[in-house]
Amino acid sequence: MKGQLRMTESVYYTSTATKFGDVGIVWRGQDGGATVVRIFLPARDKATEDLIRRSFPGAGRGSHRTAEQVVRIIQGLAAGRDVTCSENFLDMLVCGEFQRRVLSQLMRIPRGKVSTYGRIAEKSRASRGARAVGNALAMNPYPLIVPCHRVIRSDGSLGGFGGGLKMKKDLLIMEGVTFDVKGRVPAEFLC
Repeated sequence: MKGQLRMTESVYYTSTATKFGDVGIVWRGQDGGATVVRIFLPARDKATEDLIRRSFPGAGRGSHRTAEQVVRIIQGLAAGRDVTCSENFLDMLVCGEFQRRVLSQLMRIPRGKVSTYGRIAEKSRASRGARAVGNALAMNPYPLIVPCHRVIRSDGSLGGFGGGLKMKKDLLIMEGVTFDVKGRVPAEFLC
């Protein structure tokens, strides 16, 4: 069942400090391999560990080479370094088919570029358009790694982001995107 973990599966978490605050990583599996099921961005009013425990009450703090790799990737991304991550680390089965198509499109947006909700809708064959893409991005279980911060409104304004608009803008600036005097991304950054 989409988004559900079987009761027999081991679920673990760790967190890493970034300039934006603590980012949490939740994964399942262990000896034979592990896949990330969720990344938690820092929240203004809640500790990351509390957010994790609320969503995954049985999760235990742990370590795994996959989680350690994802920690290094997140630290690099949050520091503005050009880092990529394979979808192989991510358990895309927690997403529905449409959301997987949308997230796959996001992985194709290069660093220093942005796309719009509408363009992603077209590429994802979204019958419900930009709004459906926005909803899929609002539920992105892998922010930072699946770069939903690189999606903006058609007028060049930022739109939304789970980590807040300041974090979204800071991430884009670190990636080389600039803004005009109205705070919009110029068309030259669209892909």
